[in-house]
Amino acid sequence: MEYSEQRRIEFYECDENERLKLPAMIDLMMSVSEHQLVSGSASTDALTKRGLGWVVTQYQIEVNTLPKPNDLVTVSTQATGYNRFLEYRDFTFTDQAGNQLIKAKSEWVLFDLQKRKMVPTDQKMMTELGIPLLKKVPKFPRLRAQSEYQLQRQYRVRYDDLDTNHHMTNGHYFSWFIDTLDRDFLRTHVVQKIDIKFNQEVSYGQEPQVALSTDCAANECKTYHCVKDNEAARAICELTWRQV
Repeated sequence: MEYSEQRRIEFYECDENERLKLPAMIDLMMSVSEHQLVSGSASTDALTKRGLGWVVTQYQIEVNTLPKPNDLVTVSTQATGYNRFLEYRDFTFTDQAGNQLIKAKSEWVLFDLQKRKMVPTDQKMMTELGIPLLKKVPKFPRLRAQSEYQLQRQYRVRYDDLDTNHHMTNGHYFSWFIDTLDRDFLRTHVVQKIDIKFNQEVSYGQEPQVALSTDCAANECKTYHCVKDNEAARAICELTWRQV
């Protein structure tokens, strides 16, 4: 079942170009999915009592237009299915005329908060929520780290970066990725597509390296990002940009 909320975009959610920030976009997606589940067995509170949490492992996002301050948008979400270990959820952002601004696919796992590892899908919970068992799961790109990067910068996970799973919330990764890019680039380019895979959690106090490579040709640029700790790729991201 699809669930939707209308939301007016605030100035503080947008960058200096008056475009919705990527972390704010992710936060809106997380908010609407939690609101859909808030009264059931799959909410954050209900799962926390069982020592579990939802963790996103991958996003694939296509951006037609990023909303601006005061835009009234409808954010919709729907759980589309599950298999033994993975759950899938889609999101869309539409404007008042019904035009699709953003669409996203996401892949999730249930996470044991004590043992810090994924656990099998709770099939009883999925049945209660009316989520179908999938014979064929959605395909996501196989993202791999680049052999070399043009820039590396060290960051530290702060207390304000943490979520209720006690690791860095996934929207904050994009703050790091955006920070490695030049301001002039960000003022003249807008993101079109986002592919990101979270391989391992990043925890409070860790100081990973955030790496960047850029490949631009004609009117399209791709930037390749990696969060590394002891050479292990904690997260890998590819952003596709168009010039404005």
